[in-house]
Amino acid sequence: MATTTNLDVQRAEIIRQLFATDSPEVLKKVQRTLKNALKALQTEEEEETEYISKEEVMDGIREGLTEMFRAQRMGKKLKPAEELINEL
Repeated sequence: MATTTNLDVQRAEIIRQLFATDSPEVLKKVQRTLKNALKALQTEEEEETEYISKEEVMDGIREGLTEMFRAQRMGKKLKPAEELINEL
């Protein structure tokens, strides 16, 4: 709640300053800067999103199946699927 109030105060101060200026150049510069800042923030958020490629998924499946077949050949007992799901 305090963060929202602080943001509201900051917004109000910026708006007050914008209304107080009579310079079109300043307004254009503020508008351009705001646009660039929002664009940079959006780019950062997009970079933070990670995706697993098809190859990574297939490699994981291949590893799991290989492990399962090795365990079967060696007579080892692996965890049942239900137990693995419960761990998640």
